[in-house]
Amino acid sequence: MENGEQKIFVWCNFSEGMDDSILHGIMIASTLGKELCLFHLLDKKLHENVEVAEARLRGTTAKVSGYLLNLKVRYLVRDHEMVKSLNELSERYECLALVAHKSSTKDLLPFLQYAAFPFLFVSAKTALDQIYKQIIVPVGYMKKSKDLALWASYLGRHNNAMISLFLSEEEWGEDQKTVKNNLFSIQRFFGRFKFPFQVIESHTPTWKLQKGSLGHALSLKFAMLIIASSDKTTFLDTLLGLTEEKVISKSEDLSVMCVNSRRDFYTFCS
Repeated sequence: MENGEQKIFVWCNFSEGMDDSILHGIMIASTLGKELCLFHLLDKKLHENVEVAEARLRGTTAKVSGYLLNLKVRYLVRDHEMVKSLNELSERYECLALVAHKSSTKDLLPFLQYAAFPFLFVSAKTALDQIYKQIIVPVGYMKKSKDLALWASYLGRHNNAMISLFLSEEEWGEDQKTVKNNLFSIQRFFGRFKFPFQVIESHTPTWKLQKGSLGHALSLKFAMLIIASSDKTTFLDTLLGLTEEKVISKSEDLSVMCVNSRRDFYTFCS
């Protein structure tokens, strides 16, 4: 499978939400013109058998391939430690993003800090085509704002999605200047393409921006929210309900993409 082709991976733990995750993975992979790979990490506590896991994924892969002849579908089973597996997915197997059901948030989110690709948490069973037509990107003074916008541009370019830049407003002049510079860079980049985008003046400071952008996304009902995730959560974050885990838990059927805020991610090749 080391063929240099970028892939959308789906976290397959044989739970109830796995089929929904695969549908979202199919949607993203088909839209971006990438391969789809169903991925299972053996649970040593359950003493799982690699042959049994491979047989289950092989059957699912064959079923998906039978319905979608234009989509390359593969599967991968590993028994490594999680961090080693994440490095292998990016460095060896060209992982562009990992799609997982929201029921796996607690298990997966702590490991995002080691990933060079974003995690996309999903739950919706219907209207998948509508979800990925509305992309919400919070833009504050944080450096990662431009990276979030870059990922949004992939769906803008290939799915003609409307991208809403949810802009913060800062009290301090230097912070506000940084916000404006981030916005200018993003608008200049988006100007190269033909997808629609808009700026939403939130009048919300950056420290509240994640919560505010979630509220805006929920008002649209069908949307995808892209946020930066940090492994270092402060007491204030927890107190105000701004942790990524809480954002995901309150996101209803939105799709929520979390991008590692402390590491450069693997970029899309068109």
